[in-house]
Amino acid sequence: MVKTRVKEKKKKADSQKRFELSKLYLYFREYGIPLLVLLLAYVGYKIRAITSEYKTFLDPDTFFHYEMYRRAITEWVPKYYAYAEPPMGIKPTGYLGLYTMQALFYKIAHALTGLSEFDAFKVWSPFVGAMMVIATYLVGKKLHSSWAGFWGAALMMGFYGAITKTYSGNNRGEGPFVMFFLFTVYSLLLYLDEKRWNWKKVTGLAFFIILSPIYMGVWNGSSLGVMILLATGVIVPILFFLVGKRDMLKRFALEYYPAFGASLIAGIILGRSGFVGIKNFLTFSVEVLVASTLLVLLMLYGDKFFDVSKWTYRLGMVLGSGVIGFLAFYAYLGKALFKFLKAATRSTPLYQTVAELQGVSWKDIVHTLSLKPGTSTGDGAIFVLSLLGLTVLGWRFYIEVKEGRYETYKHFIPLFHYLGTLYLFKQAVRFSFQASVAAIILAAIALGEAFVYVERMKDTPTIKTLYAVALLLLLLPMPYVAASYSHTNQIAMMRAYKTINPKMPGSVPEAWSDALLWLRNNSNPYSTVLSWWDYGYWEESSLLSQRRAVSDGGHGYDRRYIIAKFFSHEGNNGEVDLEAWGDDYVITFLDPFDRQSDFGKFNAIAYLGGAITHGEGYGMFGYVPYGNIVIQNNKTVYIKIGNNQYIKPKMMIDLIRNRVIKNEGQTAPYVLYIYPYIATGNQFYPVGILAYEKIAFCNYVKLAFGKSFAPGDVDTEKLFANFKLVYTGYNGYIKRQGIFDPSVRVYKFTPFGVYRIDALVNGTWKEVYNSISGGKLRVKIGNETVALRGQQKLRIYISAFGRDVKNGKLIFEAYNGTKLVKKEVIADDLNIDHLAEKPVEVEVTIPPAQKYRLVLIQEGPVGVTNGPVYVNGKIANPSMPLTPGESGTIKLTEAFEKDYKDVKFTLRGVVYYYVAPNGVDIYRPNFYLEPHMDVIGYIPIKELSVKAGNNVISGKVSVPKDFFESYVESLKKKYGNKVVIVRKRLEPIFLTQKEYVIWEGS
Repeated sequence: MVKTRVKEKKKKADSQKRFELSKLYLYFREYGIPLLVLLLAYVGYKIRAITSEYKTFLDPDTFFHYEMYRRAITEWVPKYYAYAEPPMGIKPTGYLGLYTMQALFYKIAHALTGLSEFDAFKVWSPFVGAMMVIATYLVGKKLHSSWAGFWGAALMMGFYGAITKTYSGNNRGEGPFVMFFLFTVYSLLLYLDEKRWNWKKVTGLAFFIILSPIYMGVWNGSSLGVMILLATGVIVPILFFLVGKRDMLKRFALEYYPAFGASLIAGIILGRSGFVGIKNFLTFSVEVLVASTLLVLLMLYGDKFFDVSKWTYRLGMVLGSGVIGFLAFYAYLGKALFKFLKAATRSTPLYQTVAELQGVSWKDIVHTLSLKPGTSTGDGAIFVLSLLGLTVLGWRFYIEVKEGRYETYKHFIPLFHYLGTLYLFKQAVRFSFQASVAAIILAAIALGEAFVYVERMKDTPTIKTLYAVALLLLLLPMPYVAASYSHTNQIAMMRAYKTINPKMPGSVPEAWSDALLWLRNNSNPYSTVLSWWDYGYWEESSLLSQRRAVSDGGHGYDRRYIIAKFFSHEGNNGEVDLEAWGDDYVITFLDPFDRQSDFGKFNAIAYLGGAITHGEGYGMFGYVPYGNIVIQNNKTVYIKIGNNQYIKPKMMIDLIRNRVIKNEGQTAPYVLYIYPYIATGNQFYPVGILAYEKIAFCNYVKLAFGKSFAPGDVDTEKLFANFKLVYTGYNGYIKRQGIFDPSVRVYKFTPFGVYRIDALVNGTWKEVYNSISGGKLRVKIGNETVALRGQQKLRIYISAFGRDVKNGKLIFEAYNGTKLVKKEVIADDLNIDHLAEKPVEVEVTIPPAQKYRLVLIQEGPVGVTNGPVYVNGKIANPSMPLTPGESGTIKLTEAFEKDYKDVKFTLRGVVYYYVAPNGVDIYRPNFYLEPHMDVIGYIPIKELSVKAGNNVISGKVSVPKDFFESYVESLKKKYGNKVVIVRKRLEPIFLTQKEYVIWEGS
């Protein structure tokens, strides 16, 4: 009896102990895991915030996002941006909700903590990353279990693939899209999970409708989220119907369709303000939802007309309806239907050159979805776990269909999310972030399934708890490894950028920040800068020069072809009308010591400019250590590339010794330059730079080196007449090592410049000036140099770059200090063909003076648009305020550097196109293009006088219906099917008689 009591007492104690352990486990799962998730979110924030110490940003696009965010702080939805696509500016479109949400975050953060605009902007992305951790937990918990939520949060905390768009200094829309989309999905699941209306259901529905237009508005690819939810709404009812669960079909349709429809309508309404930029796609989605509603009605009540007793009959009915629906949409939308369905592709020559749009292999995908994606092989752990997660979804779907459970619908959101983002990632590397997020969610479901399996085991609660703890300890290294890898990368990135620019840490090299700050302090605020487009956002940034950029990372795509043509050709082939863009400065960035320079970008420049074909895979530039250059007998040049391996370039141009060596026999298609860098102690530091033969003498190379190549090179003389070097930015990192590397050169541009002046002396023309060697108005007679004074006859060679001189007037001026002592018109009604310039012979009386100038007066564009363009009171696109056939009153703010009289307000028509002599198939190896920018005419609006600064101007205008059509037809007639129209513009332009200083001397 005593033994029995002892056994019962012990049994009761053991039972109580097991109950306590089980209760402890449940408390941990319900309350401990959420607390751990908050800790994970904090750690995720800290990892992402490592790079917040910069004075600028890591990603060039972020410079633009910052400018738009600053406007949103006062405007909420930005309406106009002056600094892109000069001289007009742009009407911002697309994901303007991003800037509104960033501005709202600033307002709250500033009120709570006093954060400045700049600091709040840097904090935003890490904050988004931290919220993604929390959102992943909530979604994982709803889709599967608390454990799935925990592992999703743990991986999201530090997985590098899911960090790239959310670390400080990379403020793009992808991160906010994921954050808001995940919270939207959680709200939807919260709403759908409740059978009856209660506070959870109401809250879930309210937040779903509120958050939906926000995720739609923060990223230009947000149609991805809509497609995921749309696919779920279309497919789930069909599956319920096929398995004969029409009661579930009815419940799902009654709950899902009105909620999803309301979210689409909310997005369309906000699209009117510009907050949401995918209004057309939302309209398309509403149409699909309506069609799907009709199909649901057919599935619910079609048994009155069709036999749906067997699943095969039901499948036939669905397929038939699907075919009819597709044909109806195609008849309604035509080929536009496929625009909605098409992913990012390299479908134009321009897109072929954009690294972010390059396709990837499956090996690359596995490599990316690894705990350490930066390693040479990649472990593929996340990818493998995501496949296991797919298996779990499939198994759960089978069980729930078999058991007739309504929750089956849940599996399709992560499924479509994963398949959709993986497809996009396969098409373009830029979608790696989105694919990483979807893979993490599926990986978390796989890991969560392991813990749920342990919980369902038949062992005692104590044993199950121990299993769970052991499993937890076994798997914890995964998020630790991923977070450690990301932490190390962030620190390395921060140190690297601090090295390249200690004065202004960030992605902008020191040479660039020096040059851009010089521009800020030494150029007119209305000035425009041209460079390769990658640097446009730097030029526009209020942190740097804050000057207008001809093309940048997101604007002026049509102009890139023309910029590339200018850079990659020489002579007449490289002349384009830069003044059409109001250009004042040109910047080159050729630096063999900096991987960010145009060394690596010039393949794209040469291809887009038509200098090379699609199949020419040669590197355009290469760095050669001087010790690897072998010169034999001053006749033959070799470059050592390895052990007893050499290549022989076509020629060597030694810019130190001013000599040229041409190799004979079989050669590589390169020109070798020996460039003289200056080292400490004014010693030369020679460096070899290889240039591909087709671009070796192009405008870019000449400007980047800042040197002439041979005496009497007329093309080079002309070039340096139009482009005058005004500032050089040095590679600070190399400079600190004692080598002065002039990597960034800033040139002042004028479309008309004097490249040579000859004087008639004793019946003989003698050169007194050229743009390379310089010179003064002096001539050597015998052993004496005599100043040209009194009546003289001059021959003036004018380089007209990219545009003709038409009805111009040439004026000679003489100055003592700033005092004008003589002004004389020496040529009137002057006309020069820019493709066949001829010298101008003039007679001029030259008085004694300190300085002389030649001034050309002819009609040219002036002013920059400095505010929104309105047509009939509504904000319009500045580059196409009215389309052909439209009429209206146009109103804008135009800024001028000085007062002008007799100004013509016009709309200028421009057509950008390229001709493909070998056909328009851009994937053929011999494909190449010839870019063109044709000004096809002006539509006069009014004449007026203007003052320096801002002027509000308006006028009525009508655009002929065939304004572009007739010109495009003439191009097609001339080139046939080998012409591709890139873009048409109708731009507000102001013309007046303009003064061009084409020469200054003494």
